[in-house]
Amino acid sequence: MLTRHKADEINMSVHIAMSNLRDSMKKVPDKGLGLNTAHTRFASSVAVLSVLLDEAARFTPEGDDLFDLL
Repeated sequence: MLTRHKADEINMSVHIAMSNLRDSMKKVPDKGLGLNTAHTRFASSVAVLSVLLDEAARFTPEGDDLFDLL
């Protein structure tokens, strides 16, 4: 399914960015912030939002599906 693949791709991209952020924050003294859980939730939320925005962009203001016009 195209949207599932796209969501997984976005999720992996955000995961890599958050991993880079985690590496840059290794010297932060407070380890109890729960960065791993926060980044997992954030990555999933961003992936879902991106797919929903792409799907919403398919429609014209009149509600017509742009793929039907092809």
